[in-house]
Amino acid sequence: MSLLLRILALLGCLWSYHLSAAPLPVLVDGSWLSQNKSKVVVLDVRTRIEFMGGHWPQARWAGFKERDWQVARYGLPGYLPDEKKLAELLGSLGLEGKESVIVIGSARQPRRVAEAARVVWSLMMAGFQQVALLDGGIESLSTHDLVKGMPSVVQKECTMRFQPDLLADSNHVEDLLGNNRPVIDLRPKPYFEGYKRDPQVPEGGTIYDGVGIPPERLLDGDTGRFLPSEIIQQEFERYDIQTMGELATFSDTGVWAALGWFVLHQMLQNPKARLYDGSLVEWIDWGGEMHDSTDDMGGPIG
Repeated sequence: MSLLLRILALLGCLWSYHLSAAPLPVLVDGSWLSQNKSKVVVLDVRTRIEFMGGHWPQARWAGFKERDWQVARYGLPGYLPDEKKLAELLGSLGLEGKESVIVIGSARQPRRVAEAARVVWSLMMAGFQQVALLDGGIESLSTHDLVKGMPSVVQKECTMRFQPDLLADSNHVEDLLGNNRPVIDLRPKPYFEGYKRDPQVPEGGTIYDGVGIPPERLLDGDTGRFLPSEIIQQEFERYDIQTMGELATFSDTGVWAALGWFVLHQMLQNPKARLYDGSLVEWIDWGGEMHDSTDDMGGPIG
């Protein structure tokens, strides 16, 4: 091979490496997905019926509610699977641990966006470095770009690189509270205040000295897209919640919490933001102190 051809080949390799090594944006849209479809794996976390009715070409079905993204542990619901089970789940989706992954959900309701964010957190807990959300969910895509049916997936062996710095447990939450650091409730306001309660949570209210921000304050009410980062920052300031430094998000079983974690860790770029996986079901079982504002007709939220 001539020297010129060798130089051109080397430059080609370097250019390909540059493309593969370039970081993903934390949020992508349909245009980005079309331009980069050959470089990413797409996971669709909607229900099987929704997926079969129309999905992005080559997307793999990874239904949040129908696959084991959350499992029972210690007799309590809602936990991330252990490393072995998580590796099996990701391997069944044809993932080896080094892919760039786009997660697609539905944006019809804030809760559905939180489910997709929970999958992003789960992938990053497993050590995936390049993970993004489709902003606006499947509804943001043209129906002409969607296909029907269930594509085949070749099972792989997924290599885990567990990331405990993204995870909070009850002891960590207690330490945060003791040091006046934010422990943030991401559930809708009636749940935070104690007027409503998830059936899986044995007590109403929220963690004592926890702070809350309604999840709908982070999303556009018409499209389900995330608000711009600067607006989200202003929303947290409106609720007098610090967004940088050590903090943790929580909810009933850690789904709503993932919405807040995604905003804080990914969009606002706080590497010290953690998600309290056990959330209220664990906190109450652990004996953590609760506050129910229905007792005093008040509460710090809103």
